[in-house]
Amino acid sequence: MNIILEIFSGPGMAIVLDGLEVLFRFAPIWLPVVLLVAFWKVWVGYVRAEKIASMEWVMLEVVLPERNDRSPLAMELVLNNLLSGAGEGNIVEKYWKGGVRSWASLELVSIDGSVHFIIRIPKGSRRVFESQIYAQYPNVEIHEVPDYTDAVSFKEGEMDLWAANIQLTKPDPYPIKTYVDYGLDKAQKEEEIVDPITPVIEWLGSLGKGEQAWIQIIVRQHKKEDRKKWGPFNWPLFEFDKGVLKFPVEDKWKDDVEKEIEEIVKKRKIKGGDEEGKTVQLTTLEKDVIAALERSISKHAFDVGIRVMYLGEKEVFNKANLGGLLGTFKQYSTNHLNGFKPSKMKTGFDAEYRQDPFGWRIRKRKVKLLDAYKRRSYFHPPHKYKHMILNAEELATIYHFPGSVVTTPTFKRLDARKAEPPTNLPT
Repeated sequence: MNIILEIFSGPGMAIVLDGLEVLFRFAPIWLPVVLLVAFWKVWVGYVRAEKIASMEWVMLEVVLPERNDRSPLAMELVLNNLLSGAGEGNIVEKYWKGGVRSWASLELVSIDGSVHFIIRIPKGSRRVFESQIYAQYPNVEIHEVPDYTDAVSFKEGEMDLWAANIQLTKPDPYPIKTYVDYGLDKAQKEEEIVDPITPVIEWLGSLGKGEQAWIQIIVRQHKKEDRKKWGPFNWPLFEFDKGVLKFPVEDKWKDDVEKEIEEIVKKRKIKGGDEEGKTVQLTTLEKDVIAALERSISKHAFDVGIRVMYLGEKEVFNKANLGGLLGTFKQYSTNHLNGFKPSKMKTGFDAEYRQDPFGWRIRKRKVKLLDAYKRRSYFHPPHKYKHMILNAEELATIYHFPGSVVTTPTFKRLDARKAEPPTNLPT
C-alpha cells in the first residue's frame, strides 16, 4: 500500500498531471477532430445500412440440359461481366448517400439430396445477368424461385446445424488449383474429363431426407480500395482523376504478388550464395510458383466470401457429413500454391471443453451464422468478415455448370420437353 502511495505522490504522478493539463489545454484543437471522425463513421454506417436495406433482390435457379459441353471458361466469361460497373460511385455518392458496391451470391444447394444451382443478384442486374448466361449456355433455363432459407429456423431440440466461413491457406495472391490445371481449357474426350466440381455435386446428392447442405459464395468486383494512410508524408489527401475528386488508392493485391515474387528470388539468392552479376537459378517448383502468381493477377479479380452449412432434423443429423462437406474443397488445393480451410468463425472450437464447456457460445454462433447466410451478409454489417480475393478463373473453378460427366440421379436436369420451375424448394 505504501508503494502505491509513493507512486501516486512521487515525480511520476507529477508527469501524469502535467500531461493531462496539456491535453485539456489543447482540447479545443483535437476534440473537434475526434468528434468529427466519430460522427463521420457513424454517418457512413447509417447511410450504408439504409442503402443496403432498400436494395431489392431476386433468387434465380439455373436448370441445365441433359448435355452441357461448355467448359468452365464459359462461366469465367459470365463472371467477368457479373455486376460490372455496379459500384459506389464518386465520393459524394459513396460517403454521403451510402453507395455500396453491389454483390451477388452464388449458391450450391442440396435439399433432401436434390441439388440446385441458385444465384441471388440485385433485381436491377437480372436482365444483364440472364443475357450473359444465355449467351454462354443457350440451352439452360432460368426460373425465379422462393428463398429456400426462409423455411429454416434454428430450433434446438428439433434440428441441428454446423456452419463455417472458409478462408485460404496462404496469402491471396497464391492461386488455388483451377480448371486450367485440370486441363478443362482444352478439348478432351468425355471419358478423360476430370471436373473438380463433380465430387461436390456427388456429395451433395448423397444426402438423405431431412438433410440439407448449403454452399454460399458471395462475390463483388474487386477494385483499388486500400487508401494510402493519411499523414504528413502522404500528401495529397485527394487527387483529381479525369476531373473527378478521388482518394489516392493502390491495389494491395497486385502489390503483394510482386512482393511474393521478390521474396522467392531473395530466398534463392541467400540459399545459393548468389554473387553480384550472376543469374539466380530458380528451381522448377519456384518457377512454377512465380508463373502461377503472374497468371493470377492477369485475370479479373473478385472479393469473395465463402460459407458452408450442413443442417438437418435431429434424428438424421450426421456429424460424419461435416468431413464430407469440407472435403469437397480438397480438390482445389496444392501444397506449393493455395487451398481452402475453415476459418475461426465456425460452430465449434478446437477445445470445446475449455472454451465453451456449457455450449452457450456454440449455440450463439449457430444462430449468428444462419442469420448471416440468410442475409447474404459478408462485406458490410451486421455480419462483416475478412474476405479473400480470387480471380475469375479461380471463381469459375469452384462455381460452374458441370458437363455430362456428372451423373448424380438427384441432380435436376432439363428433359427434352419444356421444364417447369422446381417443385421441391420450400415456399
